[in-house]
Amino acid sequence: MRAFYPLLIAIAALWAMPKNAHAQLYVTQIPSPPSTIGVVGKYDAKTGAAISPSFITGLNLPAGLALLGNTLFVANRTSGTIGEYDATTGAVIDANFITGLNLPDGLAVLGNKLFVLNNGSGIVGEYNAKTGDVINASFITGLNEPLGLAVKSAK
Repeated sequence: MRAFYPLLIAIAALWAMPKNAHAQLYVTQIPSPPSTIGVVGKYDAKTGAAISPSFITGLNLPAGLALLGNTLFVANRTSGTIGEYDATTGAVIDANFITGLNLPDGLAVLGNKLFVLNNGSGIVGEYNAKTGDVINASFITGLNEPLGLAVKSAK
């Protein structure tokens, strides 16, 4: 009987989940006419339907995105910052989570590490994804106009 109760709780939790809960896709874009101000839009990853095309606004030429749990990191090229936002509501957690970057583009998360590709200086920096503290600002150097960044876990 003790094993039956956890099963009932799990079934109740699944039943209580919103029926419209879908994976989300976040997209950076620059509204027309082109400017340095940009937005992050939120879309349904299964259908492509817009959930909130202006989910996060007022960004400085947003480029790279990365998720860690419910935290969405956004690379702002013109301000040289990484902003931290709530992935569910779009609320600002810390618009200047990491500062002093040189045209940040790509972002990738591995565990509690946030890797930041700095296009302007040709380096990839390594930061603590929970605190924003520098682990190694010159983790990879000598790159020629790097644009994309992805990470694969060893697991």
